[in-house]
Amino acid sequence: MSSALVAERLVDVGGRVAITAHALERTVTAIAATRLGVAAKDVTVRLTDDSGLLAVDIASPLGVPSLRSTRGGPTVPERIVDARRGIRDDVTRIAGAQVGTVALSITRAHLIEERRVR
Repeated sequence: MSSALVAERLVDVGGRVAITAHALERTVTAIAATRLGVAAKDVTVRLTDDSGLLAVDIASPLGVPSLRSTRGGPTVPERIVDARRGIRDDVTRIAGAQVGTVALSITRAHLIEERRVR
């Protein structure tokens, strides 16, 4: 189905759509957990108003590979910047909320052990 057809159908439907604060908070939590490589239960999210935009404050561990890991990748600061950008983009795309600021506090490192293929 084309996006133009979907948009046309949305216009034809009367009423309004409301996303509760709790639903938006849970959505942002899931997005942040995915972007940071940790479980959603370990992520704390606070949402506030930022002059009409959504301000997102996140406290979470950051999933990092074990020091024994052989794979390379971006540095921790690069991962944090990428995560903030990805969270902003995903919240806008998924929830339709315009995000002003994303404050991200990393509370600890969560080591991700590589599993060997048998």
